[in-house]
Amino acid sequence: MTYKNTTLWKASLADHKDGHDDQRKDLRDAFETARKNAKEILDKIGIDFPALTVHDITHVDSLWQVGSVIAGKDYVLNPLEGFVLGCAFLMHDAVLSYDAAGGQNALRKTTEWQDFYADYKNDQTLTLEKREYETDFKTIRFLHAKYAKGLYKKLFNRADGSSFYIIENETLRNHLGHLICKIAASHHWSIDDVEDLGIQQAAPAGYPMEWHINPMKLACIIRCADAGHIDALRAPDYLLKLLTVNGVSRNHWVAQNRLSQIDIDVDDPEKIVIHSNIDFKEEDFAAWNVACDAIQVLDHEIKASNGILKKNHVLEFQSKGVRGAESREGLSRFIKTDGWMPCDANIHISNVEGLIQNLGGEKLYGKELQLEIVLRELIQNARDAIAARRKREFEFEGKICISIDQIDGNTWINVTDNGVGMSMQTIKDYFLNFGSSFWASDLAKSEYPGLNASDFKSVGRFGIGFYAVFMIASEVIVETRKYDEGLDNNIRIKFPSGLCMRPIISTPRGVNTNVSTSVSFMIDEQKYKWTNIMEIKYNIQGAVPFNVPYTSIISYITAGLDVDVYYTELAGIQQRIHTNIFSSEFDRIQWLKDITYAEYRKDPKYVDYINNNHQRLREVRYNGEFYGLAALNTLYNDHVTGFDIKTIGGLANFNMHSGDGDFLGCIFAEPTTAKREASIASVYKSDWIKEQYEILCQQGLTEEDKLHLPYIVGQYGIDMTDVMG
Repeated sequence: MTYKNTTLWKASLADHKDGHDDQRKDLRDAFETARKNAKEILDKIGIDFPALTVHDITHVDSLWQVGSVIAGKDYVLNPLEGFVLGCAFLMHDAVLSYDAAGGQNALRKTTEWQDFYADYKNDQTLTLEKREYETDFKTIRFLHAKYAKGLYKKLFNRADGSSFYIIENETLRNHLGHLICKIAASHHWSIDDVEDLGIQQAAPAGYPMEWHINPMKLACIIRCADAGHIDALRAPDYLLKLLTVNGVSRNHWVAQNRLSQIDIDVDDPEKIVIHSNIDFKEEDFAAWNVACDAIQVLDHEIKASNGILKKNHVLEFQSKGVRGAESREGLSRFIKTDGWMPCDANIHISNVEGLIQNLGGEKLYGKELQLEIVLRELIQNARDAIAARRKREFEFEGKICISIDQIDGNTWINVTDNGVGMSMQTIKDYFLNFGSSFWASDLAKSEYPGLNASDFKSVGRFGIGFYAVFMIASEVIVETRKYDEGLDNNIRIKFPSGLCMRPIISTPRGVNTNVSTSVSFMIDEQKYKWTNIMEIKYNIQGAVPFNVPYTSIISYITAGLDVDVYYTELAGIQQRIHTNIFSSEFDRIQWLKDITYAEYRKDPKYVDYINNNHQRLREVRYNGEFYGLAALNTLYNDHVTGFDIKTIGGLANFNMHSGDGDFLGCIFAEPTTAKREASIASVYKSDWIKEQYEILCQQGLTEEDKLHLPYIVGQYGIDMTDVMG
């Protein structure tokens, strides 16, 4: 068997004639039994998920050879390390079958399956069977490393009625099984988490003391070996012809089918090299890029592994990287093409700051209402974090706090929430990644299982909202901590000079335990000057401007929000300026006065109108979903604006400066662009307008109603011909 000819096997489990060969034989026999048992499980992967490249015992056996080439012929591995590594090879992909995951029914009952199915359930282009299968595939790939952790204690059943553990030797299973499975699972961890495995675990009783195990070293071998086994054994010719594989999966099959096995580069023994045995034609462009990406991943894994090995004074691998991996042009010398030439001209962003300013700032939102736009985006992020935490803690309510302070002559604005907070991984992969939305990601599914399958619906969708802050801020500080972690996990991200420099990341102590995320920014007075009184002007002839306090501006912004909002101005008293629209404490009359600025308009008739018409407020619902709280506006001749507020997820989209309002209150709309322009098509489909019309008819239609109502309700499909007659 080829794996027995590899240097890693010979260094560890082969006989050495040193007085310990009986113990080596016991370990070899235990491994051979485990290999035989694992083969039964691995053989089922290709049956259950044929689109996957080969994951059977041939893949596992090949990891010994690939690992040996990368580590080098003189790499030190003792017998216990050889046994642990070999069993980790067997375990690392074994859960990519229904049987190892507990069966198809068990898989489909998992929270993770429900999360992934939520991405497919409305896709009518796929049959129900196809949607469920695709969900199975995504879920099992997502879970297989996690499930590998407990695989050593799982009892499997054979067709003849017998049962078995993969590791049958009870002593080795009990004493080393947990470690083996942790190392197996680690091939999907970050390299930082691999380092946390440590460099020494004592040998079990009865084995030489010098046979202590280095978990970090073994984890580095398995992740590099797995990344490096990308040759034709993973996608053999006969299977490529036999299987109907399309789309992205086919690109992986074609890429690996054409690659040679890994080898030491004769010109540079500290590098490995991979060649193509079949040239890639132009129609194979996507497959060539898959091959290129795979080789660059291997190069990265080798370098990252050597980095932590060196840091921890552990023998590094002989291989220091892959020839040609530094560029596509360089790689094309080894992964050959036919009739076309790869190059390193990619779509890229040379001016990240400029892009963010254009797509996350003034060019997107305009010059007006800059602070209000910033606050809306920050409140939106805070609301999503609170809504997510509510799905984790049934009794949790949450709140958003906004404060405005003067510090050393500068105006600072702070927005805090007690939602879920952010992990370091979230910050690196999404928060600091412009245009990447966390809530739709696999990381969100991992950190908050069940959230995607629940009725949670984030307001943020485009991954650019936070960056609006740089329209007006000269300095920004974000402090965050996942709500279920200790204070030692607090993270601070500081942008000391806007977007001109990379952020400074630190881990301060002594933070407020009631806050999960805080965003503070200092206003650049050359761009914006804050005032606690704002003049409201409407772009309509005859409209009289009026002034409102800034607290009312935030009430308008949060008109339909499902979270309480508190406000503090210049070290004053904190006050609740918005109540969760679904709360039993929600005051509809005061809410209408707050969001319409009725008490600050110069004519008292607006307050009177609200007092006399608030009872007509009704929930707007369509297909069971809440789309607002509103009444038809019957101030026909007044041309009043600002009574009708369109919101995205409960947050105003700032249409208050123009147009006549058909309704009083707020309507939830869907965002049509990243600018938060809105469509209220759902209102046209709901029964709300019919109910409003019936209420007015019951009250008795005035002559003015008969004159103007047909123009309003007609657009909703209501015919008033009988009334007009």
